[in-house]
Amino acid sequence: MECRKFQITLISAQDLENVREKFRMKVYAKLSIAGDSRTERTSPVDTEGETNPAWNFTTGYTIGKKAVEYRGIMLVIKLYCSRTLGDRYIGEVSVSFKDLFDGAVATGGSATVSYPVKKGAADSKGVLKFSYSFGDIVIVKKPSVWARGMAVAGTILVKVIAEVAFEEGLDDLDIPFSGEDVPVDSSGSSQDPKN
Repeated sequence: MECRKFQITLISAQDLENVREKFRMKVYAKLSIAGDSRTERTSPVDTEGETNPAWNFTTGYTIGKKAVEYRGIMLVIKLYCSRTLGDRYIGEVSVSFKDLFDGAVATGGSATVSYPVKKGAADSKGVLKFSYSFGDIVIVKKPSVWARGMAVAGTILVKVIAEVAFEEGLDDLDIPFSGEDVPVDSSGSSQDPKN
């Protein structure tokens, strides 16, 4: 299956809403694809910046090539304040992989962007800044039967959510959740070292 490498670096946030009445805000971020917990990545907690946290946290995903063709596949970044008695939600940024890909293509494959932090349907307070890049196309080998079953269940869930949210079908959507990356040379053939 053809996929693309996606790398993101959460740089910082500015002027976030202060959700603590007392004590310092300690902010961290959770990233995911379409809110799916299996794709979740968590940044370190910034203990110094309070409403202006800085992370410089880099992580990556291997996403299906078709994910950059539909606006319905979202990168979700949720911001939280770490607290002893339960973390408090600050707000989030959701942006489609298609929009990110289109922006990166215009700037040579990578970009640095800032998006307003939202809480519900309205803008919250603050701006999140991150950089990202899309890498080369890779071939992901099919995982085991059990792993494929789990991936199919996850893909069906994402399709149902996308269909409800956008009122249109995404029948040929394919988002891998696991697999082994194999580089593809310029002719399009895989360079599998095991063959």
